[in-house]
Amino acid sequence: MTQDNAPTVVVNDASCLIDLRKARLLHLLVQLPFRLVIPFPVRASELIRFTLQEWAILDAGIEVFDLPAELVVEAIAVMARFPGLLANDCFCLVTTRRHENAILLTGDGQLRSAASNDGRRVHGVLWVVDELRRLALCDDAVIVQALEIWRDDPAVRLPLVEITRRFTR
Repeated sequence: MTQDNAPTVVVNDASCLIDLRKARLLHLLVQLPFRLVIPFPVRASELIRFTLQEWAILDAGIEVFDLPAELVVEAIAVMARFPGLLANDCFCLVTTRRHENAILLTGDGQLRSAASNDGRRVHGVLWVVDELRRLALCDDAVIVQALEIWRDDPAVRLPLVEITRRFTR
């Protein structure tokens, strides 16, 4: 929570939402005590493979942020500064700038690095698991199942040492 008791904003990149979907944690993500935000271009283009049921879960808990023109211009400037980023990555990054003390939730290494260099707070899906556990929003078995899914999926690029560390808790 921020100083004025407003919930902390968590800006969601597609990579984390996709990994949370794989681990069947979307319904728990929206229970976290944060204001979850996704930039409109990310919602509109990158997550089209989600089912209607998955969108119903997300739409109930994630605010779609329509970037004003000045943030689109800012995103273009970010692309020039960090040429390895895609447009949607830049939209996520500038969305964190719009919200005080926002956290960027991403699994993308280049976006993570650019956001850190930009002074942004950055976390990934393992932080989500840690928050779910800290707040007792699910049984340990749900977390173990998610960790196993991520560990066994070659498309998910999480540090094995961090997954293993969470298994031992």
